[in-house]
Amino acid sequence: MGNSESMGKGTAAGQKFICPGFRNSAQEMPGGYSLTKQAPDHDAIHLKSNNLLPLYRSINSVTILADYAGKYGIESDLLLAGSGIQSHDLHDPEMLITPRQEMMVFRRIIELIPDPKLGLNVGGKYNISANGKVAIPATFCNTFLDFVKMMFRYIEVTLSYFRYDLIVKGNLAVLKKEELIDLGDLRRFITDRELMSVYMMCSSALGFPILFNEIRLTYPRPDHASYFKEIFFCPVTFDADESMISFDKRFLFMPLPMANPLARNAYEKECKRVYLRLKYQGTTLDRIRQELLFPDEEFPSFEQLARRLNISPRTLRRHLTAEGTSFKKLLNDIRKEKAIELLNTTNFSIERIATELGYSDVPNFYHAFKVWTGTTPSNWRKMKQ
Repeated sequence: MGNSESMGKGTAAGQKFICPGFRNSAQEMPGGYSLTKQAPDHDAIHLKSNNLLPLYRSINSVTILADYAGKYGIESDLLLAGSGIQSHDLHDPEMLITPRQEMMVFRRIIELIPDPKLGLNVGGKYNISANGKVAIPATFCNTFLDFVKMMFRYIEVTLSYFRYDLIVKGNLAVLKKEELIDLGDLRRFITDRELMSVYMMCSSALGFPILFNEIRLTYPRPDHASYFKEIFFCPVTFDADESMISFDKRFLFMPLPMANPLARNAYEKECKRVYLRLKYQGTTLDRIRQELLFPDEEFPSFEQLARRLNISPRTLRRHLTAEGTSFKKLLNDIRKEKAIELLNTTNFSIERIATELGYSDVPNFYHAFKVWTGTTPSNWRKMKQ
């Protein structure tokens, strides 16, 4: 099951809700709503978000990181180095970036600010305003369940790297998270950032801090595990089989303090515009590159790639020919990019990098890398250091 770190107790049936920060006395819900009330019987609820990582995303996430790094005296040019993002791009709300660019900035800020609590601290900045295009109209929904439904419907507009399932089991609502891609060395940072972001957005929508019953995280127990107690006041299990958050299902049926159908409809129009722009952004070649950049386990074969893209091998070959490339050339280009990125931004051994790139043995990787760059992986890393 994993290592369990006891962080406090969830709300038992019949108890009054106690807000974090107000632990000395029981606090009833705003608006006279209390968790002592019965919730509707909706055990059949099962909501799912989309399971595809968008090709592009808003630059807003990186802007937040740049602002956070600025408090440490880190200039944006230093944070963005090597990502292809320019400092002036941070001021363009319509600017789109790729997940790969964003992840390069993630690795950079982890390097520049080696704080194990960085993901949680940064996640506190990813609130309603950070995901405003979808979160703002969602806050005008009638109930918290409606809020969740809208967030799931337009999840491509958010800054998420997870697919979400919401299931009601008995008295609990269980929110499961599954990585859209293998997060690898960024798993802890992105997981912490998104956990804190979910907490912030849910609390903002409700008008007070939500109380989680339990949190499960898939990465090993970190040294800062006790820090979770200061934030969430619930049991946290590390090294779990799946990422999961649970809370009392009665939260789902609470009316939201900002409920306003007219405002929701007005703001949702802008949300739909951004959603459609993201959905249809990018070419078939962009989709192919993303599939190769973020394979589920290993690089797909040509036929597997065609199946993932839901097109025939013949159509895929025609698309690649029209773009002036081939599957073999594209795969080599991706391997070269990833090899250089891993050598520059991680401390992975050469053996691990070779495995990550799908090479069966290190000599083959050395040979390929020397063809690409004229030097060996070890020499490349020494020069960069």
